Amino acid sequence: MSEQKNADLINDAISDPVPSMAEQGNNEVRLLRGVLHKHSEGEVWLDTAEVRELTGSDEEHLAVLSKKKDLLYSEYMTEILKLAVTKIGDVDVAAMPAIIDSLIFADRDMLYLGIIRATYGREKLLNYRCSSCGVNNDLHLDLVDDFPVKKPSFDIRKGLEVETSKSTYTVRLPAGSDVSSIQKKTDNDAELNTLMLAKCVVWPEGEAPKDPVAWARGLNVGDRRKLINAILDIEVGPKLGEVDTQCAACGEDTPLALDWVSLLFS
Repeated sequence: MSEQKNADLINDAISDPVPSMAEQGNNEVRLLRGVLHKHSEGEVWLDTAEVRELTGSDEEHLAVLSKKKDLLYSEYMTEILKLAVTKIGDVDVAAMPAIIDSLIFADRDMLYLGIIRATYGREKLLNYRCSSCGVNNDLHLDLVDDFPVKKPSFDIRKGLEVETSKSTYTVRLPAGSDVSSIQKKTDNDAELNTLMLAKCVVWPEGEAPKDPVAWARGLNVGDRRKLINAILDIEVGPKLGEVDTQCAACGEDTPLALDWVSLLFS
């Protein structure tokens, strides 16, 4: 998706009126993987989070941010988390905002859904215009039943084993910090794959190559593709995508693409 389309998506969403809030939902979110955090007694996994409702002040802040030149969509979405996630485990996010960047995308999605529930309650009313006749329609979403959470089929904290022509490797899901740092270095797809493999292949202690980037470049194309596809094909977290709706006026089927921004601000 181009940055112009990203900006248009943000601006279109926040320009719509925000409906009245319904009864508040549970503000605790259970994370699928969580964050490995250093405490005085050692490293522990923080797998719960606390979120709050978005307010008018947050909406104004995000509206100003959306006008920022060269704003990345990922940066805008991260700012939503830094505003509305109050704690991860016992860590105060306001005091340590960088902890948000350690979340995998499935956990980020869990938090976006949690923020929407905290803001609107269990039900979200979404208004959309029929592409055939132009009549406005209402879509009632159940923020629990309509967003089933897919659990991982493997130990998400250890990673997924992938067998290649040369060896079996373990890959982990990328965190927000992985993707943002890679995107800032290159927009070349082949190089993006190299950097992603260098970050997301997990090595046993003492076996990591001295130069993971050089190692990733040295893999044959077939093995690179198999490892990258394994990372990209992992589906965990709340399901978000296209919803089939039918116009109440003309009866035409209208596929409606859902995303977290439109759910928050439409």
